[in-house]
Amino acid sequence: MQSLKLMAAGDIWLQTMNGQHPFEKVLHALRDKDLLFGNLETTLSERGERAEKHHVISAPPRAAQYLLDAGFDVVSIANNHSADLGVEGFSDTLTALETRGILPLGGSMVQDRQEPVIVERKGISVGFAGYTTGRFSSAHGFTVNRLIEEDILADIAFLTGRCDHIVISLHWGTEMAYYPSPRQIRLAHRLIDAGATLILGHHPHTMQAIERYRGGLIAYSLGMFQFDPHWPHNLSREAFILSVDLWGGGVIGEHEITPLIVDDDYVPHLVEGSRGEVIRAFVDEISRPVSGGRITWARWFEEIAPAYMKMNLESYRYRIRRGGPLPFLEMGVWLCTPFCLGCYVGLARRALRPMLLQGARALGEEPGS
Repeated sequence: MQSLKLMAAGDIWLQTMNGQHPFEKVLHALRDKDLLFGNLETTLSERGERAEKHHVISAPPRAAQYLLDAGFDVVSIANNHSADLGVEGFSDTLTALETRGILPLGGSMVQDRQEPVIVERKGISVGFAGYTTGRFSSAHGFTVNRLIEEDILADIAFLTGRCDHIVISLHWGTEMAYYPSPRQIRLAHRLIDAGATLILGHHPHTMQAIERYRGGLIAYSLGMFQFDPHWPHNLSREAFILSVDLWGGGVIGEHEITPLIVDDDYVPHLVEGSRGEVIRAFVDEISRPVSGGRITWARWFEEIAPAYMKMNLESYRYRIRRGGPLPFLEMGVWLCTPFCLGCYVGLARRALRPMLLQGARALGEEPGS
């Protein structure tokens, strides 16, 4: 029986600093695939109403040709930048993709959420569905699939029995965090239990755990692929391409990662030798506590608090400069939310950690003194 090789990459902008082809250094590595997925973290348009937000991302519609050159078959447009240029920008994005035969996932120009789609290669059928956290209104003239568990479960039920594999794309999590939250882990497990075989996460702009769970595979965050490595608060420019062998009957075979480094021109390069092994070892390291069930809320807040608080405070400062008192009041409310309170505790734990470790070492040495 043949297997189908699915390759998945993370966040894509399609802009570079010097105008070069954004994938020119990795084109050869992407050829060895049957299906190629990526998260298109940009609007493909030069018109439309600019969103009231700090970071608005766009690229000209012709940049979609780069995706075609690289062999992308499916790209998620269910993310927090898909509406950056309003209904016109969203419509232009769909047109730029569809005219090139690239399947946009997770959004449509209709009132209801986009239904799952099925793609077949080498006699193996793969169902795709995509979702994002955040608020999008169909009143704007288009729909972006929101990450609502009941909707995802309904789509998995719809696909069950109609295809060999069910791939769920999730734009979720906390930016600049190396670990998924306990809530994300529980949700991912429930989706696998419901019949999904592969979950492809993105949004944090960092690599996160890869977990084998009950016959399924979960990549909590694919990290950056072709993106600005200087994006505010980015922790590293390291990333990977995930390759997965999909067999008939919903069986997932071997998976592997191809390490990458994103350069100052926003162009990904393959990494080999010792540096590539360092990236592989790091992914293994951050995967172990997830697979071992050791990610608690206390540990998670301790890990994500510094970047989360800094990023959001800078965003509020931008909005206050533009909008005056109202964003200032909103910031005050936000600072009192349970999530921020969890971050304060996490920051305190980080500050106390060196003293606690030093005390533990002292106690350990005491018997022998």
